[in-house]
Amino acid sequence: MSNLVKKLFALVLIGFSLHLVIIYYTPSLMMKFIGRNWEEQNMINNSFARDLPDSEFTEVIRPSADILYGGCAYDITYFPLVIETEVPESYWSISFFSENTDNFSTINENAHNFGKLKIYLFGPNSMPTKVNDGFIVVSPSNKGLMLMRQFIGNGSKLDKLNEIQNSLDCKLEGS
Repeated sequence: MSNLVKKLFALVLIGFSLHLVIIYYTPSLMMKFIGRNWEEQNMINNSFARDLPDSEFTEVIRPSADILYGGCAYDITYFPLVIETEVPESYWSISFFSENTDNFSTINENAHNFGKLKIYLFGPNSMPTKVNDGFIVVSPSNKGLMLMRQFIGNGSKLDKLNEIQNSLDCKLEGS
């Protein structure tokens, strides 16, 4: 009986350890998998725009058919990223995801009404400076993803929303 208890205890311990390893590494591996083509497509520190999602749309995990997506992958190892865009009068949000896929910050219409928006994204080892013309966001990792969402509604303002989406600009400070 003692031998069986030891084997069960060892099995539970191995299973629990394996479970912790999977939980710890899966988010980072997912981000590496999602971002595997970002450099080839010149998406690092450059904005991208996506078409309206449909049943074949796979670039955003679990997309909504009434949301227009854009954003930029970032690498802020050496310099902060400056994000500038127009924002609509309807619902919008800009979310930041760290290298392990944590959503660490979101700015939306509750923080800034509409018009021009400027965000300074700093890395974890940066010393953010005071800014008078925008928001400061500090990332817990040097690499990650910024995702901008805009509500399409009935589509009557789709041209304006596409114009706003195309106004999104991501560039390293000083470049």
